[in-house]
Amino acid sequence: MKRLVYISNWLYLVSLSIWLGGMFLLGILVEIFVRTRIKDQGLQSHVMNGIMDAFNTTIIYYCIMIMVTACLINFLIGRYGKAGYVPPSVTKRRYSKEVILVIMVVLAIYIGSFLRPQMHELDALKKAKPESVKLERQFKSFHSQLVWIYTVNMVLGLSLFYIGGKEMARFEGGPPARESSGKA
Repeated sequence: MKRLVYISNWLYLVSLSIWLGGMFLLGILVEIFVRTRIKDQGLQSHVMNGIMDAFNTTIIYYCIMIMVTACLINFLIGRYGKAGYVPPSVTKRRYSKEVILVIMVVLAIYIGSFLRPQMHELDALKKAKPESVKLERQFKSFHSQLVWIYTVNMVLGLSLFYIGGKEMARFEGGPPARESSGKA
């Protein structure tokens, strides 16, 4: 049972690392690189759509499945296991970690299943009518919403890393006693 808990915690943290690392790398660095290096607006759109579609649907959804499975394993072992595993409680609220994960999952599903497809439709309409100011404004509104949701998810993910770090740092008793040097 101990190994199963260790492996599920490891998978949870690896998935969270891939999720947040990908958000940072693709959502910030690649976007800046594509916007500054590629001058053709159509090619920029095509490259970013291809990269972000693969990340926002496939990769993040696999990370979500692994993280939720790891949480369920830990919950079930803590509830029904006979190994004496007690899930660490490092926050004031009992299920803070799980609530944060649920919020991140809902936001990720919203991005991947609702917002990105709407942006693709709008992008196609915008390419058909490049002079339309209304379509451009709507696209910028969707993009702004996407950036804010990415930012919120990034902060929530960093919070999960903080909670994970607190769970790993266990101290017994008080601080270590200082040694006296014998000098007066």
